[in-house]
Amino acid sequence: MAIEGGARARPERPASAPRRHHPRVTLPYELAALAAWIAVTALTVTGAVHGAHPAAPAGEPPHHHVPAHTAHGATGFAGTGGPGGLAAWALMCVAMMLPAALPALAHVGANSLRRRRQRAMGGFAAVYLAVWTGYGALLLVSAPLWSRLPGDALLAGTLALAAAWQTTVHKRRALRDCHRSSPLPLSGPRAAAGTVRFGLRHGGACLRSCWLLMAVMAAAGGAGTGMLAWMALLTGIVTAERFARRPGRTTRLAAAVLAAAALAVALTPALT
Repeated sequence: MAIEGGARARPERPASAPRRHHPRVTLPYELAALAAWIAVTALTVTGAVHGAHPAAPAGEPPHHHVPAHTAHGATGFAGTGGPGGLAAWALMCVAMMLPAALPALAHVGANSLRRRRQRAMGGFAAVYLAVWTGYGALLLVSAPLWSRLPGDALLAGTLALAAAWQTTVHKRRALRDCHRSSPLPLSGPRAAAGTVRFGLRHGGACLRSCWLLMAVMAAAGGAGTGMLAWMALLTGIVTAERFARRPGRTTRLAAAVLAAAALAVALTPALT
């Protein structure tokens, strides 16, 4: 068919296919961490966990007989004791450590068949959090050895140790292992076993990297905004180290922050 002016008809372009929006596979775990933060905040503010002391009955004086070291919560986590203390610790781990595992969870989701993706991610998260819960159980068992120490000295000492750990080659190696992925089989029993192995490997590396940071939480404990402030600071350090392009620089900065916090806690009794 002739075209006016001798111009050639251009072939009609096919309509571009609509872009597929892939769901954010880690969204349920991001929401779980957020929910854990809300729960910890609510329980802490109301004094339901971490050793907050109930108000004295009407007509009775406040609990002045409480030892001074409980003010900083060395007994906060330890004093909860038993299943309650371990449950409180597990909730803290979901809030503080699950955000750092999001890249590993995304790796599991991206390398699993669609039909078993959620099962694989759930298995990884369960194993990862079990590693941290086991560490909490160890802290609870050993609590009689350290929970009677003066709170300021315990907290300052733990912060100083955490700052020193940040500068060691062992910390750098552990953090490097946290950034490593692992090949995952796609189906069958080998797929489940691979997910468990990756959860143990990643959880173990994360524990080696951050064990003293979480020990600070056991030493700080307490109730109210003070405990939440420590949680926010330590969560920020852990997450920044995991997502930073240059984690070594972040680690050194964290060491300086922890050392400054140790000095501030040590000097607080002398200044008050």
